[in-house]
Amino acid sequence: MTRRTVYLHGLPGSSAELSLAGPGSVWTDPALVLAPDRNGLAEGVSALARQITAWAGDSPIDLVGFSLGGAVALRLAPQLGQQVARIDLIAPAAPLSLGSFLPDMAGGALFGMARDRPRLFALVCGVQALASRIAPALLVKALLADVRGGDAGLAREPAFRALLAAILRQTFATGASAYRAEIANYVSDWESVLDAVSHPVNIWQGDQDNWVPPQMSRALASRLPAGARLELLPGLSHYSALQEFLARFSPGDSRP
Repeated sequence: MTRRTVYLHGLPGSSAELSLAGPGSVWTDPALVLAPDRNGLAEGVSALARQITAWAGDSPIDLVGFSLGGAVALRLAPQLGQQVARIDLIAPAAPLSLGSFLPDMAGGALFGMARDRPRLFALVCGVQALASRIAPALLVKALLADVRGGDAGLAREPAFRALLAAILRQTFATGASAYRAEIANYVSDWESVLDAVSHPVNIWQGDQDNWVPPQMSRALASRLPAGARLELLPGLSHYSALQEFLARFSPGDSRP
């Protein structure tokens, strides 16, 4: 039976991330890859699981999660059960309880605010949503203020900056409620979810990433009950690690 692939985008994020694979890539073929839009799905992981099973039927599923999409993949896997054949995580956002990561994360201040000052976080989300509509270039500039490794090269490309601007508009197109809800879930204590993840896991991590630092991926690999294969990608950071993964593999491929 043919395996189906589900791609779980980052946050801010959208299925447009898959365009990093290049024009004509099979990653952007909706017949092969389901890339659910979580930006309008405030109902959470259970609703997402129902959407995936309706699409995949009885076929085995590969979950591919990028950044905060990695956290969603880990929450989804126990709900989808043995239908999940494999999980690939690129720069995955792991539970914050696994270590002291926030000082080393480019988005650490926002995550800390979501955890400790939710009302202020809601206000900031509203400002981000407004900026995505009226001044997306300024929001992109802020996101890329401290790029490192391979992301520095991407940041110099007008096409990549335009992609980020489009992603930001898509993230907040229906408001910020789904964005706020997912981040609130992420900063909560969900480490116990990992106990139910028994599937094969590969983690692909740029060694220069300052959005999801390498120590977070190492902690996650050690914490998963069945362990995980962790591959550090020299010289790469966040989006450049995703670009490398998409270039190296196709949906349904075997992994090392």
